[in-house]
Amino acid sequence: MNILNYREKDFRGDVKAPGLSAISAGWHSLSASGKWRFALLVGFLAAAFLFSQWERQQPLMIAFYLCVLLIAAGNYLRALVLPQLTARSLLTDLSVKENNICIAGFSFPASVQKLVLGKQSKKGPAFLQLTWNGGQLWLFPLDELPQVEQFIRQHAPQIEIIRE
Repeated sequence: MNILNYREKDFRGDVKAPGLSAISAGWHSLSASGKWRFALLVGFLAAAFLFSQWERQQPLMIAFYLCVLLIAAGNYLRALVLPQLTARSLLTDLSVKENNICIAGFSFPASVQKLVLGKQSKKGPAFLQLTWNGGQLWLFPLDELPQVEQFIRQHAPQIEIIRE
């Protein structure tokens, strides 16, 4: 699977996947009732871990369980918004070479007759997936969906676009 994705630059200039900012964005994406449910679930699990280890008096195990719980909770919040954060502009990567559509250097084979265009959720991101051989997949911002569809219809009218 080929996913074109946005990467944040850290203080050294190296690229990395979105981190703490994605966890914060995931928390803010929850509804008020969703925040309560999430906090109650994490609190209940933390209390269960504390209760399970209380008699044994093993503070190292309690700390380990709580760290694992916090990491799992952070990864869940990060996963809520990661598709929106990793989607980068597809319009800048679209081009035509030798009558074939190319995306970031990947040229569509002449045998491509269908592709799927759609959105992963109401908030996005949008995706373009080829329907052959497991299908290449590209994520991009939802507001670019009409322009991407127009580009494909203009430069490759023989390709059937399936909307999802």
